[in-house]
Amino acid sequence: MKNVLFIRGMALWLVLIFALAACNKEEDTPPDQQKLLFSSEEVMVLLPDGLKNSDDTNAKTCVGFIESALDMTSFMDNMEVPDNAQKSDFKGTGDSWQWTFNYGGETLTYYWTYDESGGKRYWTMDISYNNSQRFNYIDAWETLDGSQGEVVWNFAWAYILDDPDYNEEEFLYWKYTWNKDASGGYQINYYWDGNSVDYDYIISYNVDINADGSGSVDYYSADQLVYHMEWTALGNGTWSFFSGGEELDSGSWPAG
Repeated sequence: MKNVLFIRGMALWLVLIFALAACNKEEDTPPDQQKLLFSSEEVMVLLPDGLKNSDDTNAKTCVGFIESALDMTSFMDNMEVPDNAQKSDFKGTGDSWQWTFNYGGETLTYYWTYDESGGKRYWTMDISYNNSQRFNYIDAWETLDGSQGEVVWNFAWAYILDDPDYNEEEFLYWKYTWNKDASGGYQINYYWDGNSVDYDYIISYNVDINADGSGSVDYYSADQLVYHMEWTALGNGTWSFFSGGEELDSGSWPAG
């Protein structure tokens, strides 16, 4: 039953993403709104063309892992304040806005707050379904220069969205973190938490990209390492496949 509710809730959530993005026209955005400085395009530019252009299946898998670890685009759109937002005193600090979205006779209320403190900028967004209690939706922070940050999307509310009587307390989230070091390289992490008692994360990626474009990526499933991949500044790479903690296969790919 839980999975059915989640799928139905997430389907509506995807509709909301596109609807909210559609109304976030630049000229209608509140003028004091602050956006994340982090850019996935800046990270992808670091990757050598030899890696991105390789026809090798494992090289393509490697690039896909990196893109997945950076895939915050639709969520970042949801962090924008739409033109129907009203200034509010929610949480009593920083810039706070509140707005509603109606869909299929239901009402969703969003509460968005921005603040700056201690060399960082912070965003929070809560969501309320048909005037129910508020549920945490987005928490994000980054340094003022954008070199470090974290964005967390909690999707436990998707269950409540479809079943107001669903009261199980869970914190289910996707979390993205990044760090740009002094040399210009990046350390990127993605975590999918499923509230399991058997493992920490359903899926996670750890990506290191050096300033010269070389780097590595580790892909984990249920806390078990599945792939380790490395590539050079030219795009040549090696890969290893694991199962149950043991390496089962390995190989290399040429730059494209």
